[in-house]
Amino acid sequence: VVFVSVAVMEFSQWFPFNIPGVASAAVKTYIPAGFRYDNEHSRFDNTAWTYNTDYLLTVVMIYLAYKCFKANSMDGCPIRNSASLRLRVYSASLLICYGASTLAGGWAHQHFTSIDSLNTLRFRLFWIVCVGNVSFASCYMGLIGREVQRVFGIKGAVPLGPWWFWPMYGTYMAIATALGYISFKRPACDIFIAGITQFPTTFYCLLALGLRSWPSTSTTGTSTHSSSKKSAIDLVSRCYRIMYYIGFIGNAPLLPMYPLLVQYSGMSLAGINTLLHSWLMVMWGFQGISLLHLCNAISNSEPKVATD
Repeated sequence: VVFVSVAVMEFSQWFPFNIPGVASAAVKTYIPAGFRYDNEHSRFDNTAWTYNTDYLLTVVMIYLAYKCFKANSMDGCPIRNSASLRLRVYSASLLICYGASTLAGGWAHQHFTSIDSLNTLRFRLFWIVCVGNVSFASCYMGLIGREVQRVFGIKGAVPLGPWWFWPMYGTYMAIATALGYISFKRPACDIFIAGITQFPTTFYCLLALGLRSWPSTSTTGTSTHSSSKKSAIDLVSRCYRIMYYIGFIGNAPLLPMYPLLVQYSGMSLAGINTLLHSWLMVMWGFQGISLLHLCNAISNSEPKVATD
């Protein structure tokens, strides 16, 4: 776990400066800070467009988290509810991480309006919550991938590994965030580096669902009485699988986009942040909606004994 965590952290610090066509913009944008900010390099937007879109993200993520957690079987069968519990909890926890991050980020953007205020312990704590939740989200993303592989994946195609691997991985990333290893003069940069640390869990989730061959006839829903006689795999619709794939990989273009927008677009920080938050709304929304569908598929399928 330690080797993988350290390697991914080093890669995350290296990768933005080695994307073709983006390196020069990245050098100007990703300036290390260690939670020390200055008037020359630090930029932190305090407009309503930034913090209100953060708050909107929080509301939507918490709503989707609630829906995922409450995705019980339609007939209240405790066996089916038990079978879906892990994915429901992991999905809700991932979305809560997103919501907690944007809530702390929105509050920081709204209330820390000077460079001096950025150099306070209070801002540091708020920003650790903001970035730390993105870093720790890898824990739940990895557990989601593990559960998706267990229920929907081809046996042996993707290793399950021990369940504690991803919590330890996420904890390492969150601690590294708190210690200032992910800290730049533009605080928004921290989010993108934290996002890069999610790439192992992102591909784990994609491979777990994407490697199998699916039934040719897509299921239209789980509302029929016969749905309980079908497996969870039979109840997964193609449109939701596509939504799942797009949602998990769809934030990748933001990494090269951000420094290019900052350095060359001429857009205001408020405009850039609103664009990025709108993008996150779509991709995180796709994740939440598709995970809700998978939770419902398990909750309304033919019960079977759960195994690790």
